[in-house]
Amino acid sequence: MKKAVSCLVLAALALSSCAYVQTHKNVVEAFHTHHGYRVEQPLRLYSTGNAWYLAVQPEKLRLHYPVLHDSIFLDKVNSPEYRTIGQGGAPRFYRVSAGTAHVLQRSDGYYTLASLVEEMRSINTEPVEKLPAGASPRPILAHMEIEQGINVPSVSARTPEKTPLAAKILGGLDFVLVDAPLTLAYNIAIPVMAPFVFFHDFLKDD
Repeated sequence: MKKAVSCLVLAALALSSCAYVQTHKNVVEAFHTHHGYRVEQPLRLYSTGNAWYLAVQPEKLRLHYPVLHDSIFLDKVNSPEYRTIGQGGAPRFYRVSAGTAHVLQRSDGYYTLASLVEEMRSINTEPVEKLPAGASPRPILAHMEIEQGINVPSVSARTPEKTPLAAKILGGLDFVLVDAPLTLAYNIAIPVMAPFVFFHDFLKDD
C-alpha cells in the first residue's frame, strides 16, 4: 500500500510541472490569518493641501490558492489571492500621488485598480487612521477597470508565523489523498482536452 501511494505521489510530481491540483495549500492556509487593507469601492478620494488620500478598509484576510494550477490552459487564473474573512474596524486612508488624483477626477480619465494598488504599495507608507484637518472629498469621474484579486495594497505577515503541526499533517494527507491522484488524472486527460480547448479559444478569438 505504501509503495503504491509513493508511486502515485512521484507520478503526480513528475507530471505537475505545468498543471497540478493544490488544495493542500488551502488546508494549510486555513490555520492562518492576515491583517490587511482593501481599497474601498466605489473609490473615495480626499485632499488637503498637496496631499491626496484614498479610503481603504481594514480587514482580516486569508490567502487562497486556485484549486487547479495550469500554466497553459488556465494561465490567467493561477495567482493566489487574499479573501476577506472579517472586518477590521473603521476605514483608513492611503496616500496617492497628485498625478493619479488628477486623472481620477477627469471625466476622460482612465485607471486600472491594479495600477492604483501598485502605486499605493510603491509609496510604502502605512495608512493613517484619520484624515488631516481640512481634508475634503473630491469627485471621481474617471473610468476605473476593476480586476479581481488585486485590490489589497498592504498585508501583514500571517498569524501565526509558523505553521501548526496539525496543519502540516492535514495538508500532507490532503496532498497524498486528494492532490496527487487528481493531478495525475488531470495530466493524463490533457492530451484529450487539448484539441477542444484549442478550438474553443480559436473560435472565441474570431
